[in-house]
Amino acid sequence: MRRFLIPVFILACLGPAPVSAQAVWDAPSFMHSGAPSGLTVALTDANPGDGLGVLGLWRRTAAPVGIGFRAGISDAGTQTIGLFGFYLSGSLPGLTEGSDARVLWWTGAGVGVGNDFSASFPLGLVFSWNGMNEGVSFVPYAGGHVVLDVITAGNDDLRLDGVVDLGLDVTFPSGWAGRFSAAVGGRDALGIGVLIPTRR
Repeated sequence: MRRFLIPVFILACLGPAPVSAQAVWDAPSFMHSGAPSGLTVALTDANPGDGLGVLGLWRRTAAPVGIGFRAGISDAGTQTIGLFGFYLSGSLPGLTEGSDARVLWWTGAGVGVGNDFSASFPLGLVFSWNGMNEGVSFVPYAGGHVVLDVITAGNDDLRLDGVVDLGLDVTFPSGWAGRFSAAVGGRDALGIGVLIPTRR
């Protein structure tokens, strides 16, 4: 997977940005190994300065176990877009033997519904690190994903996009967490949210 994903990601970043003026479901990703269970409610900016929105993310179990879901709405200049998607993930422990880093692959499917309809299918890798200080957990992460977009605007179109993913989760002993995620590239986006933990 690594041999496939890295060259495709580089080529996608060199290509045109097909949906840079439209909110998409997969950015910002908020994805990393150990992405927490529970409900995350986040404010997003799909095009920094011109794309405010609200996003909800739900996981029953922490990544990479189980399925994650997300839904939201976002302003995209002349229209409001509804965003819906789900994602799957898995660990790649062999890439970080002898280090404190963890690696996650993730994929999924989702749609953006506004004046037009777009479906997006991402595939990504994320490196994350765990830190702890007086019971507070810090998890910075960085990675990237490529996306196949199916866009229905006039003539149907298939396009490939590339994104760099960055983020930080800060989890408190109560289980509540502050979450920050950013996407840079063909899908510039920012998100900041709060995790409401699952009560057991």
